[in-house]
Formats: sequence, structure tokens, C-alpha cells
Amino acid sequence: NSYYNSSFTENTKSSTINMTYKVPNSKWSLSTTANISQRTADSTLTVSFPNITLTLSQVAPFKRKRAVGNEKWYEKIKLSYSGYFQNSLTAKQNQFFKKSLVKDWRNGMKHSMPVSATFNIFKYINLTPSVQLNDRMYTSKIRKAWDPDASRELVVDTCYSSYNVFDFSASMSLDTKIYGFFQPWKIFGDKVKMIRHVITPTVSFSASPDFSSPGWGYYGSYQYTQNGEIMRRKYSYCQHGIFGSVGQGKSSSVSWSLANN
Repeated sequence: NSYYNSSFTENTKSSTINMTYKVPNSKWSLSTTANISQRTADSTLTVSFPNITLTLSQVAPFKRKRAVGNEKWYEKIKLSYSGYFQNSLTAKQNQFFKKSLVKDWRNGMKHSMPVSATFNIFKYINLTPSVQLNDRMYTSKIRKAWDPDASRELVVDTCYSSYNVFDFSASMSLDTKIYGFFQPWKIFGDKVKMIRHVITPTVSFSASPDFSSPGWGYYGSYQYTQNGEIMRRKYSYCQHGIFGSVGQGKSSSVSWSLANN
């Protein structure tokens, strides 16, 4: 038995195709992937097709092609875009083509768009506000309830339609550079004429709201009893989605750094 293991006779066949295309004279690019694998032990197929990624490199959409005079504040706004589509299914070979595209295939789309701009204030300080926008698109959402007999949560309903899960976060950073010059002693010889010292302080602020609050409509809740006390638990309608869902609770942070060179 020590010389034989059943896993030695198991075999998995797989094939992957990738294609990438960049639009000429453009900042758009497209890539797609198709993957299929099969376990010969039980003929289970795992197919992921099509997986599509569409990206736009950073652009300044409001910048004038023929600028006259000083640069306007809105011309400093820059954005980029990434779009993803994924579609996958795992099933036995004899059941594969009987599966429903909406109910059985696991699919979804996600859009991400960071927007930022850099402004100069008080002549020496750089101010950079930015916003991160995300949107997840699914074809189903679930509803849960508590089963007191089994003492666990259950999926009681699955709704099939078009659902969007949108979230965003905002941030702002301030940075500058402070230069200093130092003439070294003669111990360095004549090879070192001057030493430059650069200090770069940065302060950043970021915040995002609580997307689990009822006003957004992304989360549901149910009651259950624990140690004789009635409790309430939140859950996401789209937590089963291929790109996940939004988190609970609002967040805010302040960070700072000091770089010496």
C-alpha cells in the first residue's frame, strides 16, 4: 500500500487559449481567455469562457486638443477604466449542456474607474483628490433566513434578474518637497562638491460610506436566538457573486509619511 496511491491514476486534462488586442492609435486594449479542464476520474468538466478584460489607459478627457492660454482646472482631471466579464461552470460531462446559462453558470461583470487630478496650491504644495468607482453586475441575488431546528442560516429564495452592486471611495493627499544643500568637510576630498537633501512629507485622507445600510439596498437581515437573546445578522444579497460584494461598515483613515533622500 505504501507504493500505491489512487491519485497516481487520476488524470486532469486542460487547455487554455489567450488573446490580447490593442486598438491601434488608441489607449484601449482587449484580452480574452478560454479555459477548459476535465477530471478523468469522474468526467467533471470545468469551463471558464469567455473571460474578457477591457482596459483604458489613463487619459485626460477634458484636455483641449489646441490649448490657448493657461491650463484650465478641469483639464487636469484624469481617469482610466477596467472592465471584466467572467463566466464559468463546473458539471459532469453528461449534464454539462443541460445546465441553464442564467441559473447554473456563474457569471458577472465588474467596472472599475479611478478618477484623479493634481492641483498646485500655495505654490509649493500638491493637492491630489481622487475617487474610485466600482460597479458589479449580476443576474441573481439570494435571500436568507434562520432555521431554528438546524440552528443555521438557509438560502430561502433566489431571484433572477439584473442587479447592480455599486460602491465608491474618496481620498485626498497633500505632498511637497523640501530641498537642502550641505557642503561636506574636506574628509570627502574634492570628489564631493555638494550633498543635496530632499524631504518629501505626505498626508492622505480617505473615506467610504457604509454600503450595508438599508438605503443602499445591498444587504438584508434576519433574526435568530442565541442564549435566549434575540440577535440580528446582516447578509449580502450578492455575496455569492463571482466578484464578491461590498463590505459592511463605513471607513475613514488618515496616513502620513516622510521620505528622506
